[in-house]
Amino acid sequence: MSSSTPTHQPRGSLRRRLTILASAAALSIAGLVMAIGPAQADAVVQITDSADPVPVNTSYTYTVNIPNTGPNNEPYDVTVDLSGAAATFTGYTVSNPLLFCFSVSGTHAQCGSPVPHHPTGVITLTVLPTAAGTVTASAAVSGDITGTDTTTTTITGATFPFDGFFSPVDNPPAVNSMKAGAAVPVKFSLGGDEGLNIFNPGYPASQQVNCQSGVPISPIEETVTAGNSSLQYNPTTGQYTYVWKTDKAWKDTCRQLTLQLTDGTNHQANFQFN
Repeated sequence: MSSSTPTHQPRGSLRRRLTILASAAALSIAGLVMAIGPAQADAVVQITDSADPVPVNTSYTYTVNIPNTGPNNEPYDVTVDLSGAAATFTGYTVSNPLLFCFSVSGTHAQCGSPVPHHPTGVITLTVLPTAAGTVTASAAVSGDITGTDTTTTTITGATFPFDGFFSPVDNPPAVNSMKAGAAVPVKFSLGGDEGLNIFNPGYPASQQVNCQSGVPISPIEETVTAGNSSLQYNPTTGQYTYVWKTDKAWKDTCRQLTLQLTDGTNHQANFQFN
């Protein structure tokens, strides 16, 4: 009867084999990482804006690109939603007759293709922003292909061509002498009729200041208007008139009136009350 004796490999040989296996695994992982590569834009849908920044009340477009990347067996939907600063969809075009937009209004657009072979195409959506800030546009594709993409657009506020103040109010550094308790007609121009919603919340406002240095010595306070004639626009003169009701208690004090417009600019006039 014969017997076999187990063969033991030298430790050095085993260590070399383990090193080779570990190196092969590392190379495989490295190859996988290289194949995956860095994160890329969504291959199913991409959305870009036509300009950034965009002035308020100026139309711009979002381009939604949908590559033909999925299995050709189901229709798909494309939605685009706006959020952030006030903006609405006003129109659209499509580059492929097999793409349709079923609803484009307000802050929501719903488009897509009802045919089951994923036509490549571009949807161009027109947007009108009506307030300064940041608009976020989020695109999503659903169906047997799915993907999302987002872009942001900065909306800048327009600056009014302010002109004034006009008589009876003089511009700084002049100090206007007024009777405490009187109603002061503050007249100015913005280059045309910009409507009556031209002031930021909390304005016009005034605060007591030192009569010699002009340094504020009290918190700023929202003004009180004189009856129902707070703000009016005269199309003949092209001027606004804001009627400021002063307080009798302001006698022998000085105040600074501030008009802060919706474009963020401040316009000030100084008063001494007697």
